[in-house]
Amino acid sequence: MGQNIRSGAVFRKALQRKKHQAQPPQHIQRIIILGDSVAYGYGTEGGIAKHLQDSFPESEVLNFGINGLTSGGLVERLRDNRWQRELKKADLVLLNIGGNDLLRQYRNGGAKELLRQFSALKKRYRQNLLEIYRQVKHDNANVLIVQNSLYNSMKKEAQYFGFTNLLFRLWNSAMGAKGVVVTNTRKMGKQPSIWLDSIHPNEAGYALMHELLLETLHTTGVSFTSKRR
Repeated sequence: MGQNIRSGAVFRKALQRKKHQAQPPQHIQRIIILGDSVAYGYGTEGGIAKHLQDSFPESEVLNFGINGLTSGGLVERLRDNRWQRELKKADLVLLNIGGNDLLRQYRNGGAKELLRQFSALKKRYRQNLLEIYRQVKHDNANVLIVQNSLYNSMKKEAQYFGFTNLLFRLWNSAMGAKGVVVTNTRKMGKQPSIWLDSIHPNEAGYALMHELLLETLHTTGVSFTSKRR
């Protein structure tokens, strides 16, 4: 009996602490999407940008995703102030970047070379991410950055499914920093019907990605208000 009372008190305190730590609702006026072909929405009618526009109809959603872009390529574009004016007024920046870093190494040297170079690749990727975060926040310290983790779209029956799962977990550990929220997209790998090809989501895949993004914001204490038309 006494144990149950203590457990209940601990639970109530945890809920109060979580409520206290939650940020007040923020109004999104501008959302910017940066990254690769997954950010761009390759093969679909708008990708995740379309779903974000539906969720925040009075907000401006700008998609600057580029097919084939690596983390190093994104750093270069940010250093060139490619989107500086737009980023200054952003409330939320969604990042999807890093898959092409691995893919290029795999295409250049195969699986063995990718494994041999993995540690160096991950270190470079982490350095690039920190620079990306810094550049995005340079003139806009209050912007919230949300980054999608990499998912494993390989079928479970595939020979290297377990290996790629481990690889992605290690790669995803390079993501994140203060003011950066990482969306766990692992659930996408468990849905065989949401893939356009071996890399890109189809329309249903982007719907799920969008759902996971909103869930992540909610569970991390970030909430947004947006008036419907």
